[in-house]
Amino acid sequence: MKIIFFSDTHLDKTDEKKQKIVKNFLREACSDADMVFVLGDLFEFYHGHGDYIYPWFKGVADALKKLTDSGVTVYFLEGNHEFGVGRFFEVYTGVVCRESMNIDIDGKRVFVSHGDELAGGFVRTVLKSRLTGRMMDILGPRLTWIIAMGARIFLSKKKKEYKQKVRDRFRAYALKILDEGFDAVILAHSHMPDRFEYTSGGRKVVYLNAGDFIKHATYISYERTSGFEIKKIIGSE
Repeated sequence: MKIIFFSDTHLDKTDEKKQKIVKNFLREACSDADMVFVLGDLFEFYHGHGDYIYPWFKGVADALKKLTDSGVTVYFLEGNHEFGVGRFFEVYTGVVCRESMNIDIDGKRVFVSHGDELAGGFVRTVLKSRLTGRMMDILGPRLTWIIAMGARIFLSKKKKEYKQKVRDRFRAYALKILDEGFDAVILAHSHMPDRFEYTSGGRKVVYLNAGDFIKHATYISYERTSGFEIKKIIGSE
């Protein structure tokens, strides 16, 4: 059993180097996995529009398709930069889109999410609302992209600085979930790779954060013999 979790690549229209790293990672690190979890913010912005795929993201979509065609199960957990990736994207790539998941891994009960629900707030509620989604549908993919790129200076912090206060908030959130009977919690969003073990109800439980492709170039790997590990992406320099 091998499972890969990665997040926060924030692919945009012009960064070909970053897209190459992601495609190589899917081909080399994920090809022998049983499951792969994309933990959100794969794209700097994405909203599903019928059968439209942003042409500058098609190479990554094709890499995901090749992975699922080979028999790997891939889950896409939308982040705060994805707004209804869309049924067509699922059908085209073969990935399964979710907001969060409870899964069983070798008898371990595991909660998986991007983690932006921790931040919450009015802005997230508005951006993730049906009304906003409907407005994006009306505007169409190209105009929506232009607006999103103009607004990201106010809404996006891709290069997040290390903040112990934020780290501790994520740990506290994970502990709350672990106390509900989970054996592991896996999150992203903070851009800070993290692993912290607790004892909850006499059980050893663990919280992990996948970090990001941007600064730390980290991901999470699970194998039956070694358990959950935070690893470095090869070729990220």
